[in-house]
Amino acid sequence: MPTSAVLLVLASTVLHAGWNARLHRTADPEVVIALAYLAVGIVLLPAAVVDPPLEVAGAVMASSVAQSAYLSLLGTGYREGSLGVVYPIARGTAPLLVGLGGWLLLDERPSVATVVGLVVLLVGLVVLAGLGNRLRERRAMVLAVGTGLCTVSYSLIDASAVDLTGALGYLSVIMVLSSTMVLLVRRPGWGRLRPALGVSAVVGVGQGGAYALVLLAFQQAQAGQVAGLRQVSVVLGVLIAREALGPRALWGAVLVAAGAVLVVW
Repeated sequence: MPTSAVLLVLASTVLHAGWNARLHRTADPEVVIALAYLAVGIVLLPAAVVDPPLEVAGAVMASSVAQSAYLSLLGTGYREGSLGVVYPIARGTAPLLVGLGGWLLLDERPSVATVVGLVVLLVGLVVLAGLGNRLRERRAMVLAVGTGLCTVSYSLIDASAVDLTGALGYLSVIMVLSSTMVLLVRRPGWGRLRPALGVSAVVGVGQGGAYALVLLAFQQAQAGQVAGLRQVSVVLGVLIAREALGPRALWGAVLVAAGAVLVVW
């Protein structure tokens, strides 16, 4: 893996962990993440005007629904639970489901590394689940698992759709639609929107910057290598949060990250 690609991915992980930590510290994470998504989508709208994703309209709607659920579940999870519990579980659930799905549903024979990764990943999730149970954050853990499930859903939809249309225009429309769905359901008044605008811009820059860096890394290295190295963000997020959760949170995050690397590499 080229050094330039490694640096791009590591910079992306810092941004990803950073915007998640900042979102977790907000008083209204559900509204903040929806506004951040909406802002990034609006910035990318020119791409949708030049190349509208009309040929994948069904995928646009399906992905928008999945991503609106992702926004709601992640925001609510951050409001109700610790970052050191919710973030690693949400990030680790996706590769666990992908690895198990390929093995059990698609009859793909896993490599030794994949099997070891699944075991390590599962152990890490169990460690974090035990911590969450001790902290009485059971609902937050369920929301985190749901977030991971949504991530798998929209990722599978997007992976096939972007082969048929422009990626940026497709992403723009989905971000605008999904965030609008969340805001319409939650109906935050101006009293909730106004204090969230500034931090939403910060979170949006982190989201957009992290995604852009990953796209650049994909041009220089294999997708599995990029996806694997991105899991470093799980550990960074726990470290950045500086929550007094004890060593179990850090060890759980390390196991989740290591297992996910082995599964997706």
